[in-house]
Amino acid sequence: MSHGGNMVRIINLDVVSGLFVLLIGAFAYVSIGNAEIGVIREMGPGYLPLVLAWLIIGSGAVLLVRGLVVGSAPLPEIYARPLALISLSAVVFGATVDRLGMVVAVIAATAIATLASPITRHRETPILCAGLAVGAVLVFIKGLGLSIPIWPR
Repeated sequence: MSHGGNMVRIINLDVVSGLFVLLIGAFAYVSIGNAEIGVIREMGPGYLPLVLAWLIIGSGAVLLVRGLVVGSAPLPEIYARPLALISLSAVVFGATVDRLGMVVAVIAATAIATLASPITRHRETPILCAGLAVGAVLVFIKGLGLSIPIWPR
């Protein structure tokens, strides 16, 4: 993508995405902490997270370089309402699932997330909340056997 002649637009979607993925990879790398890495024949608990962190960092670097050299689509317009409400939804789920249980956490997170779109049919939200809560309990607690409380403690 050119801007003003042959110059590649430096701030584009791949550059920003590459920087974001690099940041996630760096966070993953730092989060490994003092976990024993080991070697390929005797892997420690930090071996796989280290490999994954480097794969994420490599992916981010490829995206960044591609965006700088080849260019990509310009940054799309960012809408604050969906970004804030979907983020809040994820935070509310994480903050409530242990204390209030899977059902309440999924219902709260789903109800908040439905507010992100101006075209949501709010009469259908309770049905969506109930369906996702039942599905989450069946898949994660009953199916996978995760030790997450179903109801408030």
